[in-house]
Amino acid sequence: MSAAAWVGRRHQELGVPCQDCFALERSEDARVCCAALADGAGSRTRSELGAACVTRCVSRLLCGEFDALWETEDLAGYLVRRCVQALALEEPPVYELASTLLFFAGHSDGRWIAGHLGDGVQIHVGDDGALSVFSPPENGAYQNETFFLTAPDAAEHLRLRRGRSEGPGSLLLMSDGMSESLYQYATGTPAPACRKVAQWLRDGDEEAVSQALEQNMKQVFSLRTGDDLSLAAVCWE
Repeated sequence: MSAAAWVGRRHQELGVPCQDCFALERSEDARVCCAALADGAGSRTRSELGAACVTRCVSRLLCGEFDALWETEDLAGYLVRRCVQALALEEPPVYELASTLLFFAGHSDGRWIAGHLGDGVQIHVGDDGALSVFSPPENGAYQNETFFLTAPDAAEHLRLRRGRSEGPGSLLLMSDGMSESLYQYATGTPAPACRKVAQWLRDGDEEAVSQALEQNMKQVFSLRTGDDLSLAAVCWE
């Protein structure tokens, strides 16, 4: 697993902190790993705290309770409730902590659980380099509108999937700022550069890949958007 986030040009100009956040977690027995990513709502005052809170909460839950969650019937409702409970312990009102949420947790026996709420994109990269959209963005009536974890209907919009891996592959989780470079909205297809990111992770050291992602966000991807950038990548054998 590797990940990085970078503050967008608009926020740098305004002196606003990066509202994208990620968390990478492994269970104590190292049998489960989880990557989670959240994009804080730009219209809320402390959404960066909310994004950090929900990524930390969901990654720890999935690593610590994977077997139980695998069997949970209303998993979307359960995860939303636990995240909102965690948000309620933060200082600002929960309303000001709104964010999207994307995550993927994999078990060493091949089982996985994935979730996606809001915009942002999840891209699957096969062992042969084949690209496919694992989970597309969900916007509101307009492209700049989306759904947040703190909304009353959040559980209805949290798209949950469970399955078993059938071979090597990679999954890229990205915020809407990052997807402006790695996802072609006009055609609904992944950009070829997704293959390169997946190849970095398959061939390289996790920490080195995270550093490379951050450098590319700073030097390349930030020139294509004024939005915050974040990306988490997971690969499996």
